[in-house]
Amino acid sequence: MFFNQKDRHEQMARIDPRDTDGDGTVSPQEAAAYIQDYMQNASPEERQQILKDYIGGMSPEQRQQMGDAIVKSPANPVQRVNHDDPGDLADAYARTAQAPRQDDGKSPLEAAFSEGGMLSSPLVKAGLVGLAGMIGSKLLRGR
Repeated sequence: MFFNQKDRHEQMARIDPRDTDGDGTVSPQEAAAYIQDYMQNASPEERQQILKDYIGGMSPEQRQQMGDAIVKSPANPVQRVNHDDPGDLADAYARTAQAPRQDDGKSPLEAAFSEGGMLSSPLVKAGLVGLAGMIGSKLLRGR
């Protein structure tokens, strides 16, 4: 079960979100897959809290970019998001992360962060890796 994968949580908790040099430690795609696993296994309350904490640390411009990218992604089930409302943005992110995998085997979240995806900028990818680190740290602390 996902919550019992201590090694994986330790790996994600050690991530330095500023590491955007592509050294292969943890790729954004791996972080997206980890986040998707968490979103599918966590309670709705846990999902909302971690995402509110994550989104609460973003600037208004970052929230707008994330909201726009979520809506523009063709693989995403979310059609509208209010980036000024952290709860609405957290819900849109959670629904994206929980959406079924596409024909290519990627989740909509992985597709959005992959090369050429809507959220493929290095800074946004670093944020994704940072969220994986937050989740890993939280799970190691016993939620």
